[in-house]
Amino acid sequence: MSGKVILIARTSPLQLELNINTRSLSADDIETLGKLYFDAYDKGLAEQTLEEATANIAASFDGKYGKLLTDASQVALDDDGNIVAGVLVVERSSYDGTPDAPFLIELFTDRDHRRQGLAERLVITSADKLFNLGYREVAVRVKESNSAALALYLSLDFQRWDAEQED
Repeated sequence: MSGKVILIARTSPLQLELNINTRSLSADDIETLGKLYFDAYDKGLAEQTLEEATANIAASFDGKYGKLLTDASQVALDDDGNIVAGVLVVERSSYDGTPDAPFLIELFTDRDHRRQGLAERLVITSADKLFNLGYREVAVRVKESNSAALALYLSLDFQRWDAEQED
């Protein structure tokens, strides 16, 4: 996992109103999420084609990256009910050497809805859902070069996880 860091945080119940319209994911969202996922990244950064992006989202529902926790996986909706951001959470990461905790496997926002705090509020909402489901930690794997993602997670009290400290 060279070039990537694993971060972990405690889950907690919501402490304040987030002023965000969210709901849990459903399999009916695969096509919409695939397009959002593809469009959210620079071409080729996540997937080469829309079809590949949609197949990757479908694979997430099928358990390729771990058991998808649809209650903790959330989408943010605009005023018209359109999905504008999403977070996908699995029960445990499928990667070796990761914490025994739910894992954020994807977090993405429509380009026209960035810089509005949606990603932050989705992570907070997921942490609340996880807490209410009985999970006490949540983890994520981030490229060390992704300063925006690192800043987001560190601002939400995620800490660097070290497997050696867990032994």
